Amino acid sequence: MLILCTLGVANARAQEIDIRPVKIMGVNANAIYPVVVDSTLFFSSDQKWDLTKTYFDQRGKHLYQLFKIELRERKPSGTPTPYFGRANRPYNQYAICFDPDGGAYVSQNNMNASVVRGAPVSIFEYASDADNAEGTRLSNMPSKASCGMASVSMDGKMMIFASDMRGGEGRTDLYFCTKTPSGGWTEPQNMGAVINTPGIETSPYFHTSGKIFFASDGREDSQGLDLFYTYKTADGFAEPVKFDDEINGMRDDYGLYYSQDEKWGFVTSNRDGTDKIYYFERTFPTFEECEETQAPELCYTLYEASAESYDTTEYQIIWRTSDGGLQTGVEVDHCFPKVGNYQIELSVLDKTTGEEMFSLAEFELEIEWPNQLRIVEPEVIKVGQPATFVVDAEPFKDFPPLDFYWDMGNGDQIKGTQATTTFEAPGKYKVKCGTIDARTRVDKRCTWKEIIVVK
Repeated sequence: MLILCTLGVANARAQEIDIRPVKIMGVNANAIYPVVVDSTLFFSSDQKWDLTKTYFDQRGKHLYQLFKIELRERKPSGTPTPYFGRANRPYNQYAICFDPDGGAYVSQNNMNASVVRGAPVSIFEYASDADNAEGTRLSNMPSKASCGMASVSMDGKMMIFASDMRGGEGRTDLYFCTKTPSGGWTEPQNMGAVINTPGIETSPYFHTSGKIFFASDGREDSQGLDLFYTYKTADGFAEPVKFDDEINGMRDDYGLYYSQDEKWGFVTSNRDGTDKIYYFERTFPTFEECEETQAPELCYTLYEASAESYDTTEYQIIWRTSDGGLQTGVEVDHCFPKVGNYQIELSVLDKTTGEEMFSLAEFELEIEWPNQLRIVEPEVIKVGQPATFVVDAEPFKDFPPLDFYWDMGNGDQIKGTQATTTFEAPGKYKVKCGTIDARTRVDKRCTWKEIIVVK
């Protein structure tokens, strides 16, 4: 008989992402656009800083200034300090990004129109963070439109930014330009309708994986500004994919920083009423109950009660299976080569003439994998060589998987339908793969398989 395995079900809700506000400024101050370089967090805030001199815009709001703070184990340590020394500048500085050579690009109001309502934002290049440092406005940016919230690619050859310049798809669009041989930037080009909508696209961010993150409120499934990602293709840019729902809240989420290993990061959100920076971390689900991977039942005893009356000295019972099997007798044992559908025929043979008199029965046997995740490993796994494991969830019945989580037995934890790892020593390892019900986000299933690594 087929063995149908029921896997362990956990009662606790699975939490994949832990997200919480970062306490770096006053309760009523806004903090936006986090960027991490080495162990320093850079951001912008309208927190009052200088007790002797304070600048306001025409609405009476404090201007945004750039700050930095040291990170220790991903947590802010100490007190934020202004990016430009002790300077308190008479214009908004909303965001900063860096190129691979350490050059800084700051999105700020034009210096000669700093506190005028509606004054355009532009991108300034800074060679220093000294108190008296003055930036140079990028000459390829239009003077009468706002351009800002820029990000520079890992190789320093492309910049993407947001702008409300004329001719776009919506309120603000994403544009890109490329580095020229002389060190300047080409004229901006719109990223096209595959990225831009009639709404707002802003806060682009180049990730080391090649993904380009950005925020948009103009897509059907957007709830305020939500985070999406795309990537460069031979023909332009790929159709955007929405980022994790746990990070995209019910209000505005933008200004992303994402770690290289994609396990933690910072994001700007106003989910609690004011713009604040939140820290998020992927917490790997635990699967306390995990069953060993079961092989399909391939061997069966074939028996037909009505055939007993024909099992005499004159007649013989013949069993035929569609995999080429041929046996005689009322009851026979047969092993099928693999899962699949097989036709089984039972007929009566006249021993005297050697002819088959008639068919006694015909039926179909379906052999399936047990109802559990199936781990498929390479035929040979060698020390020091990458080995890729794949999960087959097709045998699952009525359990739509949210995602797959691997524990490779060597310390690696990997998310996805496949997992590639390298084993540093020969021996036996227990590889686990678990998943969570996409509907309930509560029920878990997990299987494990022992593998052997050779030299």
